[in-house]
Amino acid sequence: MFKIQGVVVLYNQEELVLENIKSYIYDLERLYVVDNSETKNIELIEKIKSLSSNIIYIDNNGNQGIAHALNIGARLAIEDGAAWIFTMDQDSRFMNGSLDVLIGWIKNNDTVKLGILSPFHLVNHMDYTKSDKVVDVLSVMTSGNILNLEVYKIVGPFDERYFIDQVDNEYCLRLRKNGFLVKVHYGSILIHRLGNPTLKIILGKKKLSINHNHIRMYYITRNRFYTIKKYFFTSPKFAFSEFKTIILEWIKIILFDEDKKLKSKFIVLGFYHFLIGRHGKLYKS
Repeated sequence: MFKIQGVVVLYNQEELVLENIKSYIYDLERLYVVDNSETKNIELIEKIKSLSSNIIYIDNNGNQGIAHALNIGARLAIEDGAAWIFTMDQDSRFMNGSLDVLIGWIKNNDTVKLGILSPFHLVNHMDYTKSDKVVDVLSVMTSGNILNLEVYKIVGPFDERYFIDQVDNEYCLRLRKNGFLVKVHYGSILIHRLGNPTLKIILGKKKLSINHNHIRMYYITRNRFYTIKKYFFTSPKFAFSEFKTIILEWIKIILFDEDKKLKSKFIVLGFYHFLIGRHGKLYKS
C-alpha cells in the first residue's frame, strides 16, 4: 500500500497559501501544517484548517527554523506508518496533476536507493520545457519533494543547527554520500517564488535579482561555509561552486543593492559565526 503524507511550513503567511495548499492537499493522506510564525493570523489559520479534514495544524511556538519544522512532519508521518513524506513551503504550488506525476513514477519504479524525487522548479517565471525525463542531480530545493522515509531513518533528520538556508543542500549531499539518489522529474512542474525578486538593468540587460534581506544573507553565508567545509572532499565541485556563488552574490550586492552596507555587514557576520562555530537562530527570542 502506498502511503504518503505531507508537511508544509508556514511563516507569516498570506492568503495565497490557501490556493497553494489546494494544489496538492487532495493527493495526500494527511498534511501537517507546521506554523513557524511569530505572530499568528488566526483567521487565516482557520481557513487553512477548513480546507480538508486531512489537515493537522501544529503551532511551533515561534520560528524554530525550517529544519525543525520538516523533522516534525517526518517524525509524525513515520509514527503514523507512512513510507513517504511530501515537503512543501508556503510560496509554492503545483501545476495541475504534477504531484500525481511524481506519485505515479514512485509507484512504478524501483525506489530502494531513492532518497528524494523532486519536481522541476519553475522559479520566478523562468523559461522551461516540459518533458518526461527523470534525471539524477546533486541537490534540489526542499519544496515539492517526496522523501523516502526509510532512507530518512538511515541518513538521519534535517540538520536543525542550520535553522534556515542550505538545509536542503546539506540533506541531499548527505543522501548522496550514503549512496542514495536524488532525482528530478521534468514532467512535474512546481511554481516556486524565490526571495523577493526585483528586475535590475545590468550592462544594458534585464536581470532578475533574488534580493534576499540582510538576515537571510547572514544565514545563506554562514550555512554555505558550513556545507562547503562538511562536503569539500566528497562533493568538491559543489563546494567550489558555492564558494564562487558567495563571491559573485556579494559583488552584485555591492554594485547594485541600495542596502549594500547592511547586507555586507551581515555577510561578514555570517562568515565570522562560521569561523567560531556558531549555529542556530541569529537572534534568540
